[in-house]
Amino acid sequence: KAASVYYAAETEIQMIDDLPEGDYYPPVDGVVQSASSSPRCNTLTGHRSPPTHHKATGIKKIFTRLRRSSSGHLESDLGDGDFRRGGMRATASARLGWTSPTISFKEPNETFSGWSIETVEGWLGALGLSQYCSAVRTWSSSGHHLSKATPQQLERELGIRHPLHRKKLQLAIAARMSGEQINTPLSRLDHSWVLRWLDDVGLPQYKDSFSEARIDGRVLNCLTYDDLSFLRLSNLLHVTSLKRGIQVLREHNFDPSVLKRRSVPDEGQRIRTAAEVALWTNHRVMEWLRTVDLSEYAPNLRGSGVHGALMVYEVRFNSEVLAALLSIPSGKTLLRRHLNTHFKELVGRSVVQEKRELEASSGYTPLTTSAKVKMPKKSQFSLKRKKSKAETDFDDLLCPLDEKPPVGAMQDKEKETNGDGRLC
Repeated sequence: KAASVYYAAETEIQMIDDLPEGDYYPPVDGVVQSASSSPRCNTLTGHRSPPTHHKATGIKKIFTRLRRSSSGHLESDLGDGDFRRGGMRATASARLGWTSPTISFKEPNETFSGWSIETVEGWLGALGLSQYCSAVRTWSSSGHHLSKATPQQLERELGIRHPLHRKKLQLAIAARMSGEQINTPLSRLDHSWVLRWLDDVGLPQYKDSFSEARIDGRVLNCLTYDDLSFLRLSNLLHVTSLKRGIQVLREHNFDPSVLKRRSVPDEGQRIRTAAEVALWTNHRVMEWLRTVDLSEYAPNLRGSGVHGALMVYEVRFNSEVLAALLSIPSGKTLLRRHLNTHFKELVGRSVVQEKRELEASSGYTPLTTSAKVKMPKKSQFSLKRKKSKAETDFDDLLCPLDEKPPVGAMQDKEKETNGDGRLC
């Protein structure tokens, strides 16, 4: 009996080996069935189950693993315009590898007028304007020739049609020719830093337009109301946020390290001044909201444009505007009163008094979250001297060069200043 069981098992193994791959089904009543004789395949006459895909075995399995391991090198084969993980996004992810590094440029010993065309091309690449290198090589022969170009020639001969690209190149050439703004903090702020700064002022949704325009520190300092249309900026509150952000940078000589992005351990043990709050970024304001028991509304400040300089320097910005941006319902009067109390403690009594005086004045226009920018009207007939083609217009700057902070903020700044003029 044992011998018959052994031969029956050996016969079954031989029958299984003779079947095509995937056609084996468990034996029924001791009889091995194929796919064609199985009950599932005989349900419909002439119907055959679709072939099943089995995992590769043996040598095929080894080659499959090799193909999968080599797929990790696909990112190195992508072009500049293809999708990459960690690319720029209009959120706070800018700090996680949101842009490609700026091309390094070795400073030559001679002045800009003596630069060769190869040096000019390397300089344009460092500015983020490498797409115009071939046109510059065709039209220009040296840095001296490029320095004499007018805006019309830059557009016609070099194909620089974006107005802010022309403005950036003109400002960079003017700084090179003067030799005064080459090694300043303002000149070291490239367009990559400006994109990070948009996170600090709470306006990350404009990264695409700022990146397309290649806005760097010089162009940011000289932005005009006419430039807003190219940056797709029309909200009055966002424009005001941009203006106050530029103002606080200009007061500190465009030193990027002055901005406060996080709280310090001993900060809660001393009295804050308005000058300190003016350096707060959007993220630092959200941290403050969590300390005053408004953490559930703090995420609403993302993309709102609220930062310390807007709260302190903008006289029209008050707790009512902040409550609207936080989406606190108007019916929650106790919650709005709680926010108003902590807002006044934050910005200081003198700043609050200046805001109240402006609200009581005649012709006061409150700042709202939905108001649009009204472009200043330019008179067609004017007695002003007409500017030359190579001269840059600084009359309608978004943040005028003589813009001053509120009196209350200046008083607080004087309190925290020593006799030698340095901050404590």
